[in-house]
Amino acid sequence: MNFGLFFLNFQPEGMTSEMVLDNMVDTVALVDKDDYHFKRVLVSEHHFSKNGIIGEPLTAISFLLGLTKRIEIGSLNQVITTHHPVRIGEQTGLLDQMSYGRFVLGLSDCVNDFEMDFFKRKRSSQQQQFEACYEILNEALTTNYCQADDDFFNFPRISVNPHCISEVKQYILASSMGVVEWAARKGLPLTYRWSDSLAEKEKYYQRYLAVAKENNIDVSNVDHQFPLLVNINENRRIARDEVREYIQSYVSEAYPTDPNIELRVEELIEQHAVGKVDEYYDSTMHAVKVTGSKNLLLSFESMKNKDDVTKLINMFNQKIKDNLIK
Repeated sequence: MNFGLFFLNFQPEGMTSEMVLDNMVDTVALVDKDDYHFKRVLVSEHHFSKNGIIGEPLTAISFLLGLTKRIEIGSLNQVITTHHPVRIGEQTGLLDQMSYGRFVLGLSDCVNDFEMDFFKRKRSSQQQQFEACYEILNEALTTNYCQADDDFFNFPRISVNPHCISEVKQYILASSMGVVEWAARKGLPLTYRWSDSLAEKEKYYQRYLAVAKENNIDVSNVDHQFPLLVNINENRRIARDEVREYIQSYVSEAYPTDPNIELRVEELIEQHAVGKVDEYYDSTMHAVKVTGSKNLLLSFESMKNKDDVTKLINMFNQKIKDNLIK
């Protein structure tokens, strides 16, 4: 099991954008030290609201790669359906070279209808656009060249510069069943959405396994990623209240057709690491097992006391270190 961090960068009431970003930078600088054992940090893409203030994660990632020396830095959900794949290929090659292979590329289809409309992409062909973007991008990353002649792109063979110097690790956000099935046919690892219920994540994993088997894909080395919100406090009520306050607006925005948002929020609180120190381990290990995950990504952003965040990160780091010694 590998451990990492992910950042949603929500801007709650009473916090400035500078405060949100400074918290991310300070945390990343902390876990990059040699005596820490977190493998990677991933940054989320989000647009048009304070439920995630980084619309261009590769820009933030470039800063964090320059700040750090050891840890991998990458995107949690770089949306490719609403971006030009050649542009992402160029940025990826640059980040791969300048970080000496520490960049991780997490890719996503668009999960928001308004974003599809805003960026003038057709909803009716969304899956096909996503797949077309990926084929161009992957060709650029694996061969250093790409070309296209399909319903969405048409351009001659070009060199995508600078060329990648390593095999950039790719993950696919489990944004829909169609995307999960497509990823399974290619043997690409998933990153589950933190805001989906465990039942939804498990359903995706079981379908992934079935489709992979149908296509003779060996999944033994596929390392899915499981994102976990963490808020641990001796006062259980404080932990739950802080997480509830932190995620309520995003969940309402992300699931606009859900008839019972409050129930979904409470379900998420139960399924993430929220409460007292002895309440999260068994449920987390169960969730990791039933989703086939080999990477556990942690977010401490809902916690208001930053000294407590540091103590908790140190506690997790010691547990990781103890397991490495065994």
